[in-house]
Amino acid sequence: MRIAVLIPARLHSTRFPKKLLYKVKDKSIIEWTYLGVKNSKLANICAVLTDSKEIKEIIENIGGKVYLVEGNFPSGTDRIAHFVADKNYEIIVNVQGDEPLIDGQTIDNLITFFIKNKLQMATLAVKCNECADNINDVKVVVDKNNFALYFSRSKIPYNANFYDNYLKHIGVYIYDKNTLLFLHNQKPTALELAEKLEQLRALEYSIKIGVLQVSKHFIGIDTKDDLQLFEQYINFN
Repeated sequence: MRIAVLIPARLHSTRFPKKLLYKVKDKSIIEWTYLGVKNSKLANICAVLTDSKEIKEIIENIGGKVYLVEGNFPSGTDRIAHFVADKNYEIIVNVQGDEPLIDGQTIDNLITFFIKNKLQMATLAVKCNECADNINDVKVVVDKNNFALYFSRSKIPYNANFYDNYLKHIGVYIYDKNTLLFLHNQKPTALELAEKLEQLRALEYSIKIGVLQVSKHFIGIDTKDDLQLFEQYINFN
């Protein structure tokens, strides 16, 4: 079974342009992310897929594997699907380039969870009650079997008076190749466009998304405030 861990890395982010190039302790955000995932013991390949020659050069300079995949893709999922379409990977892990605290063991735990439960698609979440009101932190609610019911930037569920299990979504996905290519071949859906969350395309097409809850601290870099939080975390850990 061939497994690819791929990091789609678009240079120009709408909310935080060129965020992947910002350096913390002499390493750019994309370097932090790549160096974390490359220690996966279950992956056959770990690589960055980018539209940027600058990012390509950064990864090459640290001896990493990187491919220039240019094109106007609606999401990171679509960039990955384009890359793997003619390759013989059976399982694909999509790690967003702005997850600098991701690590190989967490990736391997997700791969094991995915295979053991015979899933089409899965992702990560962590308990984070303090994140409930932050629109930059994506929340997920799950059913009794740990399948995602919905993802939103809004506070879900809304009423916190009796609820203390808010889950923050972590920007990592795993799919079998057929599911990935199916999603790639569908147009972006109404909920996906409204929330600007690509995983909602899967839910709208009735694809179940398993959610593995982890306890590790994660900081996705969506804003400059997130970058400051990451800098503080690295300096004190």
